[in-house]
Amino acid sequence: MENFVSLLNNRVKPQEAQKILEFYDKIYAFCNDEEKKSLLNTGEENTVIIFPLELDYGIIFAGLMLPLLRQNKFDETLFQDYQEAINLARSVLKIENVEMSSQDDVANYRSMLVAMAKDIRVIILKLADILNRTRHLKKLNDTEQAKLHNELVDLYIPLASRLGLSYIKSELQDLDLSYTQPNEYKKLLKILAEDSKARQEQMDKVKIELTELLQELNIKGEIQGRIKHVSSIYNKIHQKGYKLSQLYDLTAVRVLVQNVNECYSVLGAVHTKYMPLDGRFKDYIARPKANGYQSLHTSVLVDEKPLEIQIRTFDMHNHAEYGIAAHFLYKEHKKNIDSLDGKLLWIRKLIESSSDNTETDLINQLKTDVYSGEIFVQTPMGKIIELPEGSTPIDFAYSIHTNVGNACIGAKINGKMVPLNKKLNNADVIEIITSTNAKGPSKDWLSFVKSSIAKNRINQYFKKFDKEDNIKKGRTMLEQSAKNKDVDLKKLMIDDFMPDVFARYSLKNIDDMYAMIGCGALNTTQVLNRLITLYSQKNVQKEEFVFKPISVQESDKTSSIEELKSMLIKYAHCCSPVPGDEIVGFVSRGRGVTIHRADCKSLKSLDADRLMKLSWNEEGAKNSNYIANIKILVKNKSGTLANITNKIAEQKINITSINSKNIKDDKTIVYVGITVTSKNMIADLTKKLLNLADVYEVTRSDD
Repeated sequence: MENFVSLLNNRVKPQEAQKILEFYDKIYAFCNDEEKKSLLNTGEENTVIIFPLELDYGIIFAGLMLPLLRQNKFDETLFQDYQEAINLARSVLKIENVEMSSQDDVANYRSMLVAMAKDIRVIILKLADILNRTRHLKKLNDTEQAKLHNELVDLYIPLASRLGLSYIKSELQDLDLSYTQPNEYKKLLKILAEDSKARQEQMDKVKIELTELLQELNIKGEIQGRIKHVSSIYNKIHQKGYKLSQLYDLTAVRVLVQNVNECYSVLGAVHTKYMPLDGRFKDYIARPKANGYQSLHTSVLVDEKPLEIQIRTFDMHNHAEYGIAAHFLYKEHKKNIDSLDGKLLWIRKLIESSSDNTETDLINQLKTDVYSGEIFVQTPMGKIIELPEGSTPIDFAYSIHTNVGNACIGAKINGKMVPLNKKLNNADVIEIITSTNAKGPSKDWLSFVKSSIAKNRINQYFKKFDKEDNIKKGRTMLEQSAKNKDVDLKKLMIDDFMPDVFARYSLKNIDDMYAMIGCGALNTTQVLNRLITLYSQKNVQKEEFVFKPISVQESDKTSSIEELKSMLIKYAHCCSPVPGDEIVGFVSRGRGVTIHRADCKSLKSLDADRLMKLSWNEEGAKNSNYIANIKILVKNKSGTLANITNKIAEQKINITSINSKNIKDDKTIVYVGITVTSKNMIADLTKKLLNLADVYEVTRSDD
C-alpha cells in the first residue's frame, strides 16, 4: 500500500490523488486475506501503467478491481457507487473470453475486440493489463508463454501502436524479444546500459539547445526526443543487416515548425551548431517517400556521439503520424489505412491532444463506440464477418454466399438453435443450416434483415422468381384478351410489329412484355391496340382484316336503318354504337332489332342466323344524339377527375353518367357516359383527354 500511495502522489495531481485514495482505502479494506491482497497488488500495477495517460477515475478504479473480478473475488454490492468502473472491468473480461482461431484473420479479430469493447478505455485498460502480465512472463508455463507471445504480436502491440501508446508498445516489444531471443536481448541490453545515462543527458541537452535556437530564429516550434528501444535496435540490426556501430539514431530529436522555409532555416542553424556526419542527410521534403512521408533527416555529432535530428512541419508530422505515412504502416509494410486503423488513429489524436481538452470532454470522446452500427461475428471455422448492428442469421448467411442464404432453413448461435430473426451480438459463432429442398427465401425476411447484401439478394431472387411466374401469367392474359376481342393474335405478333411495341414500352424482348402484363404494369388492351394499328397501317389496301368475320351469311345484303322503320329499334348497351361504327342488327322474336357494333363481344353468343348487316342513315344520324361509353385509365391523384370532366365540358359534350374503380399500382379506371352525334366526336375527345398529364389510356367501353 505504501508503494502505491507514494507512486500516486508522485504521478497524480493532489486533488485527484485524494479521490483515488478514498476508493483505494475502501477496496483495501475489502481485501481481508492474502489472496485478495495479492490480486489488489496486480491491480495497483495496472493502475500505475495507466497513470501517464491522465485519464479519468473510472479507468483507475477499474484497473484496481480487474484482477479481483477476474478471479470472482469481488463483491459488487459493496461498490455500487462505482458501477461505471465495474462495467469497464467487466468489458475487459468479456473480450478475454474470445479466442482467435485463425491466424489469417488477425485484422478482423482486432476489429471485433474493439467493437466488443465499445468504450476505447476498455482497450487501454486491457493493454495495461497485458503489459503487467508480460512483465511476469516467466511465471507462466510454456503453453501460456507461447499463447501470450502470439497475442502480443498479432493483437496488442499493433493496437498500442495505432493508439499512439508508444511507452506500452515499446515495452511490450522489448519484453517479447526477451522471450523469443533471450540471449540477444541480454547482450544488447548490457551494451546499451553502459551509456544509457549519457544518451539521456545528450538528448536532454540538445532539446534545451534547440529550444534556444528556435527562439534566436524567432520560430515558434516544438522539440521532441526519444531513445531507441532494445527491440527496435534488434530489428534494425537483423532485418537490415546493420552493425550497432552503424546506428546513428539510437538517440533522436524531432523539431516541429510551421512551414517549409522554417524547416530549412532550422537545418542550416543545426549544421552550423553541430558537426553533420557525411552521407547522413536525407531531404524527404524535396523528394518525399512513396507513401507521402516528408521530413528532413540529418545526423550530427554531439559530445563526440552521433544523434539524429528530424525537422518537419506540423502538417508533415500529422501526416506521418496519422495519415498513410503513419509509422505503424511503414513498419508493417502496409499501403493503406483500413477501417480499424482510421478509427484508432482518430482516438490516438484525442489522447495525444488531451491537454487541449477538459477531462470531461476527453472521456466523453473516448467513450465513443468507434464501431457504432457494426458488429463482428464468426463462422464455426473462426472466420470473422463484419455486419451492420441488428443483423440476423439471414444477413450472416447471405454474407457467406447467395446460395447459402437462399437454402437457409435454420441457424444456431453459439451452438443453440435460434429463430432466423434473432439479432446477433459481437463475437457470436453462427452456424447456418441449409437444405437442398429449401423453397428459397421468404418475403418476410425483408422485414428484419439489415445488410444491403441480404436485401439485394432476396429481392433479386423474387424478381427472378416473380418474372417467370408473370411471364406465364402475362402470356395467358394476352391470349385470352385477344380471344375475347376476336383478334387473330398470330397475324399481329410478327417480326414486323414487335420491335415497335418493345421500343414504345421500353421492353427488351417478348418475355419482358409478358412479365409486364403479368404484373399489371402493362395491360393487354395497350398491346393489342398498338399491334392492330400497326397491322392496319401495313394492310390498308387489303380486304383482309385482323378481326375475324361475324357469322353473317355472305349473301345477306347490307340494310339501312331507315329500312327498319316499321320495326322496333334499340341500341345495345353492351357496346353503345354511334354513327361511324360498323354495325350489325340482331332480330329478336317480338322485341324488334337490337343494333350492335360489328366488333361487339356479345355477338358470339347470339344466333348467327338472326344477324343482319346494317348501315347508318347519314342524314338522320346528323340530327340525333347517341350515348357512348368511354373508359379512361388514369393516375390515382387528387384533381384528376375534375380535369377530365372539365375537358369534356370544353368540347361541349354532355356527361350522362360517371363512376370509377381503383386497380393496383395506384391507378384508377374512370367510366364516363357521354352523348355524341358521331364516332368522330369520340375520336376528337380521346385526343384531348390523352393530352392530360395523368391520363394513360382512353378506349371505348364494352363493360
